[in-house]
Amino acid sequence: MLRLESYEPVQWVQPRQGETFIDVGGYIGSYSIRAARAVGKTGRVVILEPEPNNRRQLERNLGSNRITNCQVLPLAAWSKSRRIGWHQDEHPVWHKVDESQSQQSVNAVSIDDLIHRLSLARVDWIKMDIEGAEVEALKGAEGTLSKFHPQLFIEVHETLNAVKELLTKFGYSITSATFDLKPERHGWILAQGS
Repeated sequence: MLRLESYEPVQWVQPRQGETFIDVGGYIGSYSIRAARAVGKTGRVVILEPEPNNRRQLERNLGSNRITNCQVLPLAAWSKSRRIGWHQDEHPVWHKVDESQSQQSVNAVSIDDLIHRLSLARVDWIKMDIEGAEVEALKGAEGTLSKFHPQLFIEVHETLNAVKELLTKFGYSITSATFDLKPERHGWILAQGS
């Protein structure tokens, strides 16, 4: 967590008091904790983290920081709500949804279903770091993007063109982008809807 700011463009993510922040791929909570402090008691943070060890550490970190405005859900994000294959990597930051995997699986939810189930009246931010599943997750957020136009902070994994194509369909433009694997194979984008 200490090296996060020198590696990822953390400063792009600036939720405000009272906003709702969806953290898709919460890992151990670095973005969730920042968001929870920023949105305050009148705001809300919903975190999806399907991997049990990461989720336990996330919950410990929330507790250590006395964060009480977060809801942690043991779910992955996908285009449809269902069980889906799961790749458990040796490194905890690289676990991911893998449709071809048949030995392990996790429960996944579409973001549209999630918003409906939680009866959210607003969605201001969606942060997504899900190791290549971002296109499928965005397909499951079409209603949310159309209705709420949240700001999007997405880590892309050789998916930039497909992500751009989807976002353009919903009136989004990429306002910032940076890549650590050229040409544009891995990096981060900030996108805003009109």
